[in-house]
Amino acid sequence: MYSRIRKHISASDFRRLNENLTLKFRDQLNPTFWEGNVLKSNIRTALFKFADAFAEYVGIDSKAIKDVLMLGGNAGYNYTPYSDVDVHLVIDPKYLPQCDPELLDDYFKDKKTLWSLTHDVKVYGADVEPYIEKPGLIRRKSQGVFSILKNKWMQNPQKFEGELDEAELQKKSNNIKNKIDTLIQGNNETGLRAILKKLNTARNSSLDKFGEYGFENLVFKELRNSGYIDKVRTSVVELKTKKLSLP
Repeated sequence: MYSRIRKHISASDFRRLNENLTLKFRDQLNPTFWEGNVLKSNIRTALFKFADAFAEYVGIDSKAIKDVLMLGGNAGYNYTPYSDVDVHLVIDPKYLPQCDPELLDDYFKDKKTLWSLTHDVKVYGADVEPYIEKPGLIRRKSQGVFSILKNKWMQNPQKFEGELDEAELQKKSNNIKNKIDTLIQGNNETGLRAILKKLNTARNSSLDKFGEYGFENLVFKELRNSGYIDKVRTSVVELKTKKLSLP
């Protein structure tokens, strides 16, 4: 990972990162959302309303909501114009229907997907994405977790303090983009599924070992920010739909 160093960049120098890369590391939280490390009151109110609306959409009783959390790039120092606002509803399982846990998880995922297809909520240009989780989830140490309900940090975000190989990041990202373009042009559904699985596996492994600033996670974020992860997913759906259809 970080042993492949060609050009070192410290956190203070990261603003000079190659313009072809979307990733940015900052010295302060996004001033659109934060005053220092305090969430702006109008942002907090808007996210509360969003959480309430999503809970009602899913059919979750308000007494089941133990916390409402803000995560993602805009709750940390690596935000970009592409960063979403992730709003997590922490739900006490004792208030949920007694059924197969996997079936319930699938239901929540489906409701999130349907919400995303029928709603386009933004806060100052940033997409707001809902999630549902159970209490006690262990976070990665570098991840910022802010409680909208309690109006305080549950886990402070960490700044990037290591060294990054700019040339290697750009080279690897470009190589994967070229592979994806080739697979899309060739209508290769199997190859697209394989590369997406490989990227997700590498990202999760990198997150587990190195946190938010693991090299493979940064590669994944660069591909996502530049639209390539969505290109893969969209192409897979289109190719599968075409196979199942009669002309």
